[in-house]
Amino acid sequence: MGLLNIENHSIIAIIEKNIAIIFGRINLINYLCPIHYQFKTKPMGKPSFWNKAFHLYYDGFRSMTLGRTLWAIILIKLFIMFAILKVFFFPNFLKQHAEEGHEAEFVANEMLNR
Repeated sequence: MGLLNIENHSIIAIIEKNIAIIFGRINLINYLCPIHYQFKTKPMGKPSFWNKAFHLYYDGFRSMTLGRTLWAIILIKLFIMFAILKVFFFPNFLKQHAEEGHEAEFVANEMLNR
């Protein structure tokens, strides 16, 4: 059984295999075992919008190098802003000035009287 046995493979599979070998996207086992191309699976149906969107972001984040560092910095900054600064620098004004259960009335009075 030769590597270019046209009887068992279609021309497209042979070209696809040779292109994959040239660009280094196939390992030696797949090259030596051409039966791999006989058992290709086809998608069950048209993928949904959510599936496409998930894979778009998943593939994008997986292939990032510098972007991962930048996203880590962004997430750390957001955590600092919303978790730490909010607790220390932004007290709950309504809880201090309005009675419990009458917050809406307090806000309405403050808006009208100012």
